[in-house]
Amino acid sequence: MRSGGLVRGWMTLAGIVLVALGLLGFLDNPLVGKASGALIPTDNTHNSVHLFTGLLALYIAFRLGGQNQVSATIGFGILYVVIFLAVLISPNLFGFFDVPGTAIIHVINAALAVVSLLVGYMARNSAPSWSE
Repeated sequence: MRSGGLVRGWMTLAGIVLVALGLLGFLDNPLVGKASGALIPTDNTHNSVHLFTGLLALYIAFRLGGQNQVSATIGFGILYVVIFLAVLISPNLFGFFDVPGTAIIHVINAALAVVSLLVGYMARNSAPSWSE
C-alpha cells in the first residue's frame, strides 16, 4: 500500500512533535510549559496528555500496518476532534488543566484532528479492495 508511507510519515511526525512538546513542557523554557509568557502554556497534566498521545501516534506509526494502521490513524483524528471540542467548550478541560487552553492550543488540536482524518481517509480510499 503506497499510502502506508504517508500514514506512517504523518503519525511519526505527529508523535515526535507531541512527545517533544510533552517533554519540553516539564522543563522551564519560553516555548511550552508553565513559564510566564510561554508560547504554548501547559501544566503537568497537559504535558502528560501530549506524551501519551505522542507515544500512541508512534505506536500507530511503527507497530501497526495496513488497514489497522489506517483505521488507527482515523481513530487518532477522532480522538483529537474530541480533545479539540472538549478544550473549546471548557478551556481548562473541566478542571483537569490548571492552565486554560489558548488559541494556539486550539489550532494544534484542530490541525492534529483534521490532518489525521484526511491522511487516514486518503489512505483508506487508495487501499486496494479485498476482492482485487
